[in-house]
Amino acid sequence: MQTDPDISKVFSFWNTEACGTHFVEHAVDEKDFFEKFREYRYRTEWHIPLLVPFAESKGKQVLEIGTGNGAEGVMFALNGAHYTGVDLTDAALQATRKHFAVMGLTGTFQKENAEQLSFPDGSFDWVFSHGVLHHTPNTQVAINEAYRVLKPDGRAIVMLYHKHSFNYFVRIMIYMRLRVLLKILSRVGRWSRDRQKSSPGSPRGVRGNQNAQIWDIHYQNFIERGWSYLRAKNFVHHCTDGPECSVAYAFSKAEVRALFSKFRDVQTTVAHFPLTKYSRTIPLGLEKFLARKMGWYLFIFARK
Repeated sequence: MQTDPDISKVFSFWNTEACGTHFVEHAVDEKDFFEKFREYRYRTEWHIPLLVPFAESKGKQVLEIGTGNGAEGVMFALNGAHYTGVDLTDAALQATRKHFAVMGLTGTFQKENAEQLSFPDGSFDWVFSHGVLHHTPNTQVAINEAYRVLKPDGRAIVMLYHKHSFNYFVRIMIYMRLRVLLKILSRVGRWSRDRQKSSPGSPRGVRGNQNAQIWDIHYQNFIERGWSYLRAKNFVHHCTDGPECSVAYAFSKAEVRALFSKFRDVQTTVAHFPLTKYSRTIPLGLEKFLARKMGWYLFIFARK
């Protein structure tokens, strides 16, 4: 598997742990961990089993691009799909193998670059990818690869980050950018000294945006890259899954239709406005309403 420098940075960030691992703080063993992981995932991302027709995958050759901890892979396998999971990282593949093992399921797992899949044309009935292809340097190339490996009339189900969302415009572009700007201004007069002391090191492995360290890492990124770091097209990459994340695009519906121009019957659905994740007193109905209007996840359903 050949990688270019940008892909190498993507690998370095995501290989620290399989996606979502940090959401489970305590587990007695692997089986307990994966049970807690699935419970958390489908409680906070309840839209996944509603939008992804797992039951219709029985007997289908299903390729998942980006396996994470294997939750959706397990769902496909439990519903009788012939599952193949690929990921850029060893961490995700190891986690997915373990998840399948504790569930007594079988599947095929391979290390792959989404932009250079090794499979022949027309290998799969379905290609599924949830929250992955916006993290590769050239999303269009990855979408083209998904199209190539699908059989005629094959089905693609892909989730990408949604640009026309509350998360993008309000939380990332206003709130987070303002917090970083305040951090920068608090160090006025010391930027040159901080820049001289700065030395790129190994990733700290901070995932998400809850850890207090993120503002220090954002400041370090500013010291290394200057004011261009705060430009929207640059800043978004570091505000979705952690400030050390190097690639994270967000797309509008119009941009998605261009990405999937080779496909037919392209449909989109907006989801994920996780209010109840933070407070269970908030009505689920309100979350569902807001998710449809300004959710962070843009699901794409298309056929070859």
